Amino acid sequence: MIRLFLTILFCVTLFSCGPSDREQAQQEQRAEQLQNQMIQTTPDFDNKMEEILDTYFDLKNAFVRSDAILSKEIAQSLASIPEQVNVQGLNQPSEEIWASLRDSIEEQSRQIIEQDNVVDQRYHFESLSEAMITLVESYQPVDYEIYHQSCPMVRDGSADWLSREEQVKNPYHGESMVNCGEIIQKL
Repeated sequence: MIRLFLTILFCVTLFSCGPSDREQAQQEQRAEQLQNQMIQTTPDFDNKMEEILDTYFDLKNAFVRSDAILSKEIAQSLASIPEQVNVQGLNQPSEEIWASLRDSIEEQSRQIIEQDNVVDQRYHFESLSEAMITLVESYQPVDYEIYHQSCPMVRDGSADWLSREEQVKNPYHGESMVNCGEIIQKL
C-alpha cells in the first residue's frame, strides 16, 4: 500500500513539476524565433547554399551507387563552391556559422578526393553530412523538404545524411543495404 502511494506521489510530482505541453511548445517556438532573429541570409547566399546542397545530393547518390570515381568528381565540384559564397550582408552569427561550415565542407570534400576506395570516402562523407545538416538547420536555404536520415549500422554506431527524397537510399552501404535507415526529421 505504501509502495503504491509513493509511486502515485512520484508520478504526480513528476508530471506536475515539468512544463505542460503548451508551455513546452511555447518555449520551443520562442527558441526558434530567437534563432531566426540571429541568422540572417541574403538571396545570393541562399542560392549558393542551394548549389552546395544540390552538389551534396549528387555526391550522396554517387555513394548509394558505390561509385568511387564519380564521388571524387562530385567532391571536387563541391570543394570549389564555398570559396564563391558572398557573405556580404550576413550578420556576425551567420558569418561565424558559415566560416565553420565552409571549412568543414572544403576539408571533407578534399579528403574524399584523396581517397580511392569508396569505403574510405564514405568515412569523410559522414563528417561532411554533419556539416550539411547544420547548414540546413541553421539557414533553411531552400523551400522544399529535406529529409534527415540515419543508419544505425555504420562503423559500430550510426551515421546521418540528408536526402531530397523521402525513400531511404543509404549512402554508407550502397547496394548491399540500400534501404537500411530511417527518417529522423523533415527539415
